Order: sequence, then structure tokens, then C-alpha cells
Amino acid sequence: MTLNQHELGSILYTHGNKHICELGVCDKKMSFLWDQVDQLFLDGSKFTVNLMPAGETIGLRIISTTGHEINVTQRGLFRVGRKARESFWDFYQFIVSKIIDRQWSKLTRDLAEGRTVNFDEFHITSSAIYRKKFFRGYHIIDLGRLTGGYQYLSGDFYIFFIDDKGREMAQYSGPVRHIPNIHLVQAFLLSLTRQNSGQ
Repeated sequence: MTLNQHELGSILYTHGNKHICELGVCDKKMSFLWDQVDQLFLDGSKFTVNLMPAGETIGLRIISTTGHEINVTQRGLFRVGRKARESFWDFYQFIVSKIIDRQWSKLTRDLAEGRTVNFDEFHITSSAIYRKKFFRGYHIIDLGRLTGGYQYLSGDFYIFFIDDKGREMAQYSGPVRHIPNIHLVQAFLLSLTRQNSGQ
């Protein structure tokens, strides 16, 4: 669904030709109400020439329930500057704040009702996280072992857990750019981390 910008209310935040408004997000061609935002995909890449910085890009894909997209990109000749990076993350965090309550309610309801929640690179059930192995079978992390949270490393996402010998381990869980709504995964992992540590 495409609305005129004025139908989304006043502009609260701008990044290039993308606008966050009271009721949704828009660019020159497309607009979504907050309830129509289905998935967010984060991306980032750095380029080097002879080990010297030669460019950096950070990006966000905003996908609606109908499959339409608004893309937000920030580029730097060598690196993305501090102000530009802060502007991008403000834009991203504001969108997250508008959609995460709805998404969190659905996630917890689905898990409580025994449904599997798919995040493309892995899926979550009420008892474990499953990631398909390269050949066959799954890497399985019991939710009760999630005591270390998560980490980004060179564009990849790692989930920390305690193994059978009581050691903290990091499970590779796919490229960040391939994981929809990673903000929701983060919230879920942090919630379990607090729960498992008795906080």
C-alpha cells in the first residue's frame, strides 16, 4: 500500500530521501504504515586495498507485508563517518521501537502455542534453536544453555551457550544480512540470558 507522505503524519526523522513519520516510513516511491512493516534486514561491508580502508557501507532493508521494500544505505569513501553512522542507527532504532512490541507479542505467542519461528538462517522452538548443518542434521542449542548472549563478528552472527562440559561456546548462526528481524532475535536471546542467569 502506498500513501501520500502527508497521510503518514508529520516527519519525525529523515535519512536522505527516506522519512520516518508519525504513522510509518516512506521514500519518494513507497510508504508503509508501522503495522505493514514485516521484516528488517541489516547489512554492512568494508572494502580494503592493500590492507588500507577503501570504503564502507551500512544498509537497512525495510520489507512490508506485501513484499515491497524501502532501502536505506549509508556509504563512506574510506569509512562511514561518526555523524553519518549515528544518523543511520538513530533511524534504525526508531523503526525498531515502532514495530518490536507487535513482533515480540507474536513471537512469544507462537512459541507458547508450540509453533516454530523461522529466521531463515535458523529457527526457534519453545525448547531450542536449530540451525541446519552443511550436509545433514542440525546444530541444536537448548534454550536453557543460552547464558552468553550474542555477538557480531565480521558481518556474521554468533550465539553463545554453555556446552556439556560447562564451557562457553559460540555457535555460528549465519550472515547478519540474511537474518530477518535480528533485533527480535537479540531481544529474545537477552531475555533468555537474564532468565537463565536468574536475573
